Formats: sequence, structure tokens, C-alpha cells
Amino acid sequence: MDAHSKESAHHGYASELVPEHAQGSGWSVFFIVTGSLCGLPTFILSATVFGSLGFAKGVLAVLLGTAISGVLGACSAFTGSRARIGLAMLADHAFGPWGARIVKLLIAVSLVGWFGVTISVLGATAASGLGQMSGYHIAPLSIGLPVCIGIAAVTLYGASGLERLGKVLIPVTVLVLAMSVLFISPHFGRVWHAKGSGKLDFASCVSAIVGSYIVGIVIQPDYGRFVQRPMHAALGAGLALGMAYPAILILASLASLVLGAPQLISAMIVLGFGLPALAVLLLGAWIDASASLYSASLSFANQLPRASFRIIVVTLTLIGIGLALFGADSIFIPFLMTLGLGLPPLAGILILSHFLVKTPARPQAGALAVICWLVGTLTGFAATRGAVTLTGLPVLDSIMVTALVFVLFRVALSPPAASQ
Repeated sequence: MDAHSKESAHHGYASELVPEHAQGSGWSVFFIVTGSLCGLPTFILSATVFGSLGFAKGVLAVLLGTAISGVLGACSAFTGSRARIGLAMLADHAFGPWGARIVKLLIAVSLVGWFGVTISVLGATAASGLGQMSGYHIAPLSIGLPVCIGIAAVTLYGASGLERLGKVLIPVTVLVLAMSVLFISPHFGRVWHAKGSGKLDFASCVSAIVGSYIVGIVIQPDYGRFVQRPMHAALGAGLALGMAYPAILILASLASLVLGAPQLISAMIVLGFGLPALAVLLLGAWIDASASLYSASLSFANQLPRASFRIIVVTLTLIGIGLALFGADSIFIPFLMTLGLGLPPLAGILILSHFLVKTPARPQAGALAVICWLVGTLTGFAATRGAVTLTGLPVLDSIMVTALVFVLFRVALSPPAASQ
């Protein structure tokens, strides 16, 4: 490997095609995505959805939300593998120079925000759990801050480090979920008849489910580009989001519904299996936060080519720690719902642009792509307030309107057949 190739690899190929020798199988995408779904944010979301809707309606919301996520994730990973470039370069192609800067900045900020939320939630929950088991008061930051060192270390290893962590986390999570189901199995009758509190309605729960991994869906090209065959990348992401994700959400709800616990970790502590549950909590937060930090760092590395990738990672880690210090866990569910409306239209534009637009966007086309994104996002927010409704689900409304407006713009901008 020559000096240029080594430098490109060190920066995660942030500004160029991934070479074929650096590509592998779709299993890497599956392990990264599934591993990042095995953490506390998913358990909190599960408890919120099923606590709000009850078990029967909760299952419907989960199946619908994860189906939307699975389709979007598969298309996004497919796009990255086919193009062999990451999110930052796809944004350049779709939105043009200035539009892409807005997109990359927003995504990077969202990723850093998610990193801060994850660390904050980890510290608060782990401290509470250890306090329950030991009887001592433990400060959340005494757990969250040291974990950041490990997260930054995994991030510096890139996608390969995330894949390795996923291979460890997935079997541990399966074991904890199986234990929780086994010990509450005599009380399944309570689960089937569990009624919801109505705190969130059906559409809001679907939006929260999509929003819980929508940042991951948007950044799938960052991982899909390392897969040789696009269909394998699509299968990796699609199976993780369409099958593993709903299974984790549904199984994680059972113990919390039976015991009335806030989420799975608390329920496992009540059952006497707090340490395995806390291990899942730690590993899940580790891979989730590492994936967010990795893609945020890639975005900034693309925009700041002269900056050291290591310096970018360390800087963003410090920013995430700052967010955790200010208690970012308190805005977890509203944060998910906002992402669930604002980012699906963006994912749609990136995917459609790759397949419909053969040349990088001119300034005019880039501006129109930004307009499409804004129209789709505003449609989603309007649908949440009942002002507009197409499908009854704001997240689907936002995607459909974005796709329609984008295609119409592309048709309008296409040159007449006679002039080609």
C-alpha cells in the first residue's frame, strides 16, 4: 500500500472511492446495525411504545415502524455499496456544494447529539442500576465519562472495530432477552391483556421507532461502501432492521410489562440478573455511540481534509461529553420523534439522487433538493398536528411527499429529448 492509500485509509476514505481490496461481505453491515440496536435506547423505546399502546397495538406499531426502517436502511446500504462512497460524498452529489455543507453539518450535529444522549442515558441508567444492587449512591458521570475513552478508541478503528464489538454484543443480548422471557413466562397472561397509558398515540410511536435509528439509516452508506455486492449490503441492513429490530423491541417489552418496570434493565435487576443486563447496557451504548462518533468524524473529515482524523474524533468526544454533562437524556423521546420526521426525507433524496441523477448537482439542482427536503419535513410536522394527512402516519407522509416533489423537479429540469 503506497503513502496515498495509507493516508486515505487512515481518514476512512472520507473523500474518495473505497478500493475493492478494502471491501468485504454484507455480514459486516448486519453485525454493526444489529449490535447498535442492542442497547438501552432500544429498551427505553420499547417500554415507551408498549407502555403507551399496550401489547397488541404496540406490536403493530413496531412491525410497521421497523418495516419502514428496514426498507429505507436496505436502500441506503445498497446505495453506499453501489457507489462505493459514504454519506458525505453522496450529499455532495445530491445537494451540490453549499447544500451539501448544510446537510453534512446537520447530520454531524445530529450524530454528536445522539452520542451525547447515549452517554447521558448510559450514565443515568447504569448509576441507578448499580445503586439498586449495591445500596450506594453512584454519580452518573462517574460511569459515562470513563466509557467515552473506550468509545473513542473503537471509533479510531473504524467500521472493523464496530463489527467486532457487534459480534460480542449480539449473543450477550440474545442471552439476556432469553433469560427475561424464561423467568416471566408464567405470567404471559398479563402481557396479552396489558393496556396502554395513551401517553403517545399510534402515529407518534411509529415516528419514534423510525426516529430511533433514522440517523443510522442515513449514514448506512458509510458502512455499505465497504461491502462488495450491493444486494448483500442491502440484505445486511434490511434483515437487521426488519427482523432483528422488531424481535428485540417485542421481547424487551415482556418483562417490563409484567413487572411494571421502566424498561428491560430495571426488570432484570428486579429478577436478580442485574449484572448481565448492565453488561448489555454498557456494550450497547458503546457500539451505538461509537457508530455515531465514527460517522460524525467522517463528515467533518470530508469538510476539513487537512485536519487530523484523530483530532476530530477527540474534539467531538469532548463535545458529546459536554452534552452529557447538561443532561441530554431528558430529551430522549422528543429527540427521536424530531429525527423521525426530519431525516427520512433526507435519506430518500440521497437514494433517489444516486439512481436518478447521473452527474453531480448544479447549484440550481442542489437548491431544489434542499427545497424538497424542507417540503417533506414540513409535511411530516404538519401531519403530526392533523393539518395534512395522506396515510395517517406522518413519517410516511414526509417520505412520499419528498419523493414526489423530487421526481417532479427532476422531470422539470431534464433537457428535452431533441436537445440531448
